Amino acid sequence: MGCHVEKVRVGHADLARHAMGATTKHPMAAGWLAGSLEITVTYPLEYVKTQLQLQQRASAMYAGADRYAGTLDCIARTVRERGFAGLYRGGGSWILFAGPRSAVRFGAFDALSSASRRYGLEPSAAVDTTCGFFAGIVEAALCQTPNQCIAIKMTHDAAPRGPRRYTSLLHACRTILAEDGFLGGFYAGLGPAVLKGAVTNCLRFLGYGAITRTMVEQRGGDRSASLPASHTLLAGGLAGAFSAVVSQPIDTVKANMMGLEAKEFTSSFACARQIVAAGGLRALFFGVGPRAFRVFIEVGLQFTLFDRIGRLLERF
Repeated sequence: MGCHVEKVRVGHADLARHAMGATTKHPMAAGWLAGSLEITVTYPLEYVKTQLQLQQRASAMYAGADRYAGTLDCIARTVRERGFAGLYRGGGSWILFAGPRSAVRFGAFDALSSASRRYGLEPSAAVDTTCGFFAGIVEAALCQTPNQCIAIKMTHDAAPRGPRRYTSLLHACRTILAEDGFLGGFYAGLGPAVLKGAVTNCLRFLGYGAITRTMVEQRGGDRSASLPASHTLLAGGLAGAFSAVVSQPIDTVKANMMGLEAKEFTSSFACARQIVAAGGLRALFFGVGPRAFRVFIEVGLQFTLFDRIGRLLERF
């Protein structure tokens, strides 16, 4: 990293790409470390979100009066019944996949962005959106689908009317494989998972790029200077929260397609119809509060940590 200051004309997505650290020489390693640190902090909110998403009136496991009344009720009852560790039920899968997930996300985005420049495409919001979209597809297919199939089944297993069969992450994986097979067990809900990954990554990279571009402009357009951590945290958090709210219906369908009752749904569309028929459109937004809050923290931390870790790794 040079110590000189380069003044440039501001207004293109290259500023955002520089601010978010996509120019780091080690995107995979930076993404791996950033993802592992982030999920350790935010998983309890993911657990609560999933519990709320799964308590659908269309479900045979619907708990009625015993269902969770909301985010705080879910947290309080979980801690009371199983201790604080109960909020990390299924979290082993997320922690196991967190590094590869972020490494694939940032690595794919960086590779696609570099390829676009080699083919003469000027940096722009459209290029960022397209690269983010396809990076999301790669991430969902390689990491997020098997990760969430395991975590969601373990979370569903711990629901108020859940069977509570799984004794550990390894036991859950063995049981899922034995009962549902590899594809049926670890790739259920692949369609909505890929769609959600593509939509959220598209919105996150586009939103983060637009916000950081504005921040750089307000600071005088000095693209060689790193934005303060508080700025990248806020930019990533806002982009993430927006993507969470927009994609929540897809995420709710995905969660139910991956849960213990996945075999009850013939397709993602059938799942969505049953959820809406039993609980109305609002049922597709169950858990949106903790998800938006978690993703605000998640994306803000990931972009900030990715940027800082990437710069640190470049010294070696």
